[in-house]
Amino acid sequence: MKKRIVFLMCLCFLATPMLAAEPTCNGGLTITANNGTTFCRSDKEMNWWSAFTWCESQNRKLADFATMCPGVSQVPADKEGACPNLQGRPGNGVKLWSSLAYDSRTALVVILSSGAVNSYSRYGTNGFYALCE
Repeated sequence: MKKRIVFLMCLCFLATPMLAAEPTCNGGLTITANNGTTFCRSDKEMNWWSAFTWCESQNRKLADFATMCPGVSQVPADKEGACPNLQGRPGNGVKLWSSLAYDSRTALVVILSSGAVNSYSRYGTNGFYALCE
């Protein structure tokens, strides 16, 4: 009887679908936004394409601007407080890539602590931090 129960337990385990890998934040820093959303910030600066890939390696995606700055519909250039959700967060002057392309060559960047928003070339060597959701 015990062998049959063990066999059925093993059979159930094998029949259970594998779950997707849990998001991680290895080699990064967890940041909690003012609205409670948790992000993972890389611990190294990188260009936009590397940031995109780094987030994927954490089983995450590069943060969308709407998630970073909910309720912000217009994108003011370098206006302090434009992204109140990340304003006042630790990391004075740290620039964070978003997944949102501002035009065909640039993506939006949010500056921690000040909440300022600007756009920078995705193709350049700009070294900003990845912010993953």
